[in-house]
Amino acid sequence: MSFNTILDLVLRSNFSSDSSNESLQSGKLQFIDYMINHISNLIFVADQNNRFVYVNDSVVRKYNYSREELLDMTISDIDIHFDASTFNDTFWKEFADKKTLQFHSIHKAKDWTLYPVLIHAHYVEYEDQVYNFGVIEDESYIQKLLDTQDGFVILTDGTKLIMANKKMLNFFGYPDLLTFISQHKCICEFFIEEKGFLVNRPSWIDESVKAHHEDAKAKIKNPATGKDNIFLVRASPFDKNRFVVTFTDITQAENYKSKLEHLAITDGMTSLFNRRYFNKILPREINRTKRNNTQLAFIMLDVDFFKLYNDTYGHLRGDDVLISIASTIQKHFNRASDFCFRLGGEEFGIICTVNAINEVYQQAEQLRIGIEDLHIEHRHNNVSNYITASIGIAIFDRFGTAETLYSQADAELYKAKESGRNKVCMKHIKTI
Repeated sequence: MSFNTILDLVLRSNFSSDSSNESLQSGKLQFIDYMINHISNLIFVADQNNRFVYVNDSVVRKYNYSREELLDMTISDIDIHFDASTFNDTFWKEFADKKTLQFHSIHKAKDWTLYPVLIHAHYVEYEDQVYNFGVIEDESYIQKLLDTQDGFVILTDGTKLIMANKKMLNFFGYPDLLTFISQHKCICEFFIEEKGFLVNRPSWIDESVKAHHEDAKAKIKNPATGKDNIFLVRASPFDKNRFVVTFTDITQAENYKSKLEHLAITDGMTSLFNRRYFNKILPREINRTKRNNTQLAFIMLDVDFFKLYNDTYGHLRGDDVLISIASTIQKHFNRASDFCFRLGGEEFGIICTVNAINEVYQQAEQLRIGIEDLHIEHRHNNVSNYITASIGIAIFDRFGTAETLYSQADAELYKAKESGRNKVCMKHIKTI
């Protein structure tokens, strides 16, 4: 049976004041009237102003409004995602061309109960007017499925939140979805923008779908604790227009992983970076220097007569010396772009960006003085009564390799030792 036939009935039954109208009394139309009001499908008709002109009994029962109340309302009064501004001439032209459209949304009843719905809208012309003949499909069963899942689970079209399970709402401290979406359009508004994590932009769903076999992660601040939680994000198409997205909390695992990674690149005694990380960072910093056309310094430091110190005072005291020197190095080279290493034994290294060549020399000189000013007794030191260090510096400004920079700094350190120790030697190099 055509929608025009049904519409003919519902409109004339709604507007006609002639109860003796012969067509309304016909057996066929009485049967249609009975059918429309007794099937479980929710059926409505709205005009171009989005005002209801007809609702069947199933709509009245579902939303708990009287028929009179509903016929005095617009779609926006029950549809929390409805945007009247989109129902313009362009929309109606597209509607007329396609004849049918589908919308996923959320409806609210008079008691504020929320129903996720799929609306099948049909374009119908009747007596020089156009109408939206809608059949509403209740999708509450999907919500029940979401609520049984672990972690966060949401249903979204990529721009707005259509459904969310209770675990997600509880995490953010919202009593229900209506309260949440009255303040936030999408969960992506809570993403912390940080490298390596999903950020709040329209493509985040596509990125999650494409990264299904990789690690798509989102960082979100926990409102209850104030700490950042890390979630593994998995997105899969649910139907033509929607995606189901799961957020699995992996904060503990990520923290454990981070600790392991930190241990892998850190010297256990001094807490400086180790030689393994140095071998990784130096080529990277050289490439960055070349890209940015900046200068880079590599500083090598060696504790003077350290073997004699260990032989005299013992290795435990020697370890304390290395820890104190490491702390002094960090105090003098503490910018975000500074990298401090224990390269092995009593040898240390520093990679730092150079603004002016004489500045890095002065900074190294202050480090040398700071080490001697620790006043750690070393009676077998030929150049001081205290622990001292020799320092070599090489400057890399444009060309060359990690190997040439390291070799030059090592050569300058050798010069510092050979020329009396407890001093700084520097060579500015350009390798072409």
